[in-house]
Amino acid sequence: MSEIHLNRRGINAIEVPGEVEAAPGSDLSLRIVNHGSPLHISLATANSAAFTGFIHENLYVGVDAEFHIPIREDAPPGVFSVEVIAGYGARRAAFRVAVRERKAPEPEPVDALPAAARAVSLPSLPLPPLPVLAPVATALVLYGLWIASGIDLFNAAAFAVLLVGVILAWQRQRS
Repeated sequence: MSEIHLNRRGINAIEVPGEVEAAPGSDLSLRIVNHGSPLHISLATANSAAFTGFIHENLYVGVDAEFHIPIREDAPPGVFSVEVIAGYGARRAAFRVAVRERKAPEPEPVDALPAAARAVSLPSLPLPPLPVLAPVATALVLYGLWIASGIDLFNAAAFAVLLVGVILAWQRQRS
């Protein structure tokens, strides 16, 4: 996290780092530390369209503040600048943001199993829990009774049981 210091060396004084690094798909985190009276500042970029959607932000800084500039997932390597403005434009300071190339992901280790053994082994899928299977089985029985007897009450009951099963599964997923 990069730090920007305000009011440390005088009214509306701005101290910024020389250069910070960011990676594509991450956030550039800025910690803004105010050493004096609360003030309004602006953060602005002029040459950052290839790297971020951020252009301009006005901030009120009491004591400390944090601000994040999202770096695009597809950002190319390069440099852009961020300008910090205080004192209604009287004081300005800028720093460079170097977007580095994303590191290549580590290759996954290859299994030592022969190709024939890999082709035969299938992943086992877990069965849904019993509270989810019970309404489905009950609804199937009720639908079978409805088809066999033609009594519409079985159809309505099967639909209600399925609806209760969906609600139970949804509640189970949420918890």
